Amino acid sequence: MRPVPAVCTALAACTACGRASSIASCDDDLRGVYVIGGERWMILDNGRSLEAYPLFPDGAVTGDVVAAPRVIDFERAAPASNAPIRGTLHQRFMRRAERCDAEVRIQISRCAGDTLELVLSDPSPPLRFSPCEWPRPGTSRAVRWRRE
Repeated sequence: MRPVPAVCTALAACTACGRASSIASCDDDLRGVYVIGGERWMILDNGRSLEAYPLFPDGAVTGDVVAAPRVIDFERAAPASNAPIRGTLHQRFMRRAERCDAEVRIQISRCAGDTLELVLSDPSPPLRFSPCEWPRPGTSRAVRWRRE
């Protein structure tokens, strides 16, 4: 008995959708879920811009300071420029009605296979609110995000 063509077509479509294609360069479509340690991040690729959101409980409450989840915005350079994708990691800190918005510069330095290599540091809570006063930036580190 021969398989029904429609069934074969549906199976082929499901198999093709199950995994994103391999990343050849940072110009490729980078959308997807990425894992680093126990953290999962969702990247939305809008062409010239990318957005990354945590898919895990992010942020914290320390004393009377509340840290909101981190959000990352990236901007690509001109297409096919092979330049790193630069961006900003944002995190809001609140103490009652006072608010400080931290911004840390980061970049995607390499994109290959199923991996993005990022250089980043995490924002620190403000030393003082109204006006916001920040500690010295933390040490940058290289991390690898692997696409699921």
